[in-house]
Amino acid sequence: MNARNGATRVRRPLAMLAAALFITGISTGAATAAVEHEAKPDGRFCVVEIGKAVDGGLSPVKSQTCSNDPDSSAFKAAGAPDVLLMGWFWNAYNSPPDITRIIVSAEDGPCDASGYRIRPSWLWNNEISGFYTYSNCHEVTIFDGSNWDGDYQYWLDDKGDGPNVGYVGARMNDRTSSLWIRS
Repeated sequence: MNARNGATRVRRPLAMLAAALFITGISTGAATAAVEHEAKPDGRFCVVEIGKAVDGGLSPVKSQTCSNDPDSSAFKAAGAPDVLLMGWFWNAYNSPPDITRIIVSAEDGPCDASGYRIRPSWLWNNEISGFYTYSNCHEVTIFDGSNWDGDYQYWLDDKGDGPNVGYVGARMNDRTSSLWIRS
């Protein structure tokens, strides 16, 4: 059992946590195609590769690799040539550590003004308590609506590599249904 925000809930099995590492979306054409149906990946640590958001649409999922061992050679190879954009915390301040990494390929590069628009998977939807960013992702907006709408919170770090938010705060904790990261 895990106490969070004064409520007690049963912790999902670790195998289910791996499914959280997908990014989902509805296919709207080749330019913004994303996975429509999620399969449960093997492993609790995953690297998800996403592409650039086109014309304000969803960033497409290009691939995902999961492992129960984040030090495995296959897991490390999956993220090696890519640009690390973001990591999500299941618990505030990532304690205990359950984390996913969202990366993009080197050809798409770091954050720019249009950025990346991400819709968390069914298991991560409304479960993000904190995050960190890298690769010029200086601005982060999280929304409680799945289409970058509804209640939101915004962070800006124009001095470092991007915001490192150990805890999103009581207002937005476990309410994130979409994110927009950009420079």
